[in-house]
Amino acid sequence: MENTLSEQETEILSTTKAKVDLVSTDNINVVIPRRGEIRKGTVVTISSDEILIDIGYKSEGIVSQHELSKLSDGEWKEMKAGTQVVTYVLRGANQDKPMILSLLKAKEIQDWEQAKQQMIVKSIHTGDVLEVNQAGVIVEVGNLRGFLPASCMNLEHKSKTKTPNSKSKWQHMLGEQISYKILEVNQKRNKLIISERAAQKEVRKAMRETLLSNIKEKQAYIGKVVSLEKFGAFVDIGGIDGLVHKSEISWKRVDHPSEVLNVGQEIKVLVLSVDLERERIGLSLKVLQQNPWDNIQDILREGQLAYATVTNVTKFGIFVTLRDCDAIEGFVHITELSNSMVKHPKEVVTIGDEVVVRIISIDKDKQQISLSLKEVGAARFEDLDYLLYFGSST
Repeated sequence: MENTLSEQETEILSTTKAKVDLVSTDNINVVIPRRGEIRKGTVVTISSDEILIDIGYKSEGIVSQHELSKLSDGEWKEMKAGTQVVTYVLRGANQDKPMILSLLKAKEIQDWEQAKQQMIVKSIHTGDVLEVNQAGVIVEVGNLRGFLPASCMNLEHKSKTKTPNSKSKWQHMLGEQISYKILEVNQKRNKLIISERAAQKEVRKAMRETLLSNIKEKQAYIGKVVSLEKFGAFVDIGGIDGLVHKSEISWKRVDHPSEVLNVGQEIKVLVLSVDLERERIGLSLKVLQQNPWDNIQDILREGQLAYATVTNVTKFGIFVTLRDCDAIEGFVHITELSNSMVKHPKEVVTIGDEVVVRIISIDKDKQQISLSLKEVGAARFEDLDYLLYFGSST
């Protein structure tokens, strides 16, 4: 005998099955939000007290007033109904309490993940120095704060240090924009270490390639003194170091570049020579200065007497600078030191001595002045001396 269902029983069974299917569907499609999850959502409403965000659950999550007070003006302007946002679940779904979401925490997690990816690919970025301390400086890394230890700084910063035992030794870097690579990322320990020196190599390499492809002789550049050697100064002109030989630093005699220049100093230089194969660039500082030989005839004349200071003593003679034109150096040959025989100039003068010399000849083209000590009182110059020193006062 077959069992048959009445129409009423059939209808009840169908309704029950439909409800079961609906519950099953809801359980599949709706995942209960839990603390620590990152969820995409849509802004539903905005008020001064809270923001309601739909993250795909049966009830909206709330961004509290406490967090709203921390949003920047720019972030506030972006908050409109319908705006897509990424949130962090601070408190999951609960029958008794509303779901609490955080926009700032989600952004922070995203920033840490971005920093991690930048560390992996070893990309170069820039940021401003926000704070200084004794061990290094704090640098803006996106929305995070990275620590640049002193050991990872470019050497030029250390050359500017004046108070090595105080945090103020890095004070000159405050607000400065630097290039860096990320060395270490540890969100749990809130540790983000960066290196300026790691980025410097690649930055300088790119700058050097650009510079070498465009540089020409007679071009002027603003450069920074990076080191001082006995023979000259190395100047960074944008990715490559050029040499300013000490003879090209000034029209005056320079025994050591440190007499005129300091490491870290910015100067304007002119390119004298370019050797692309060896990547060597010769620079000059003095050619951009007033050439004292241009108006030498307005200052000095042959035959006149002049006050001078001994700057160098050699076995062939002595070099002196003239008081009336201290940028020009003249030479007194050993035979012009005295009427008596002189075996070595040091028998007559030493460096630093103040002497009176007679100008024997001026060669503007060769930029040479020949001087004499023994001709200072020579009778053949009496008329000229009278004209220059007595005639002009009458």
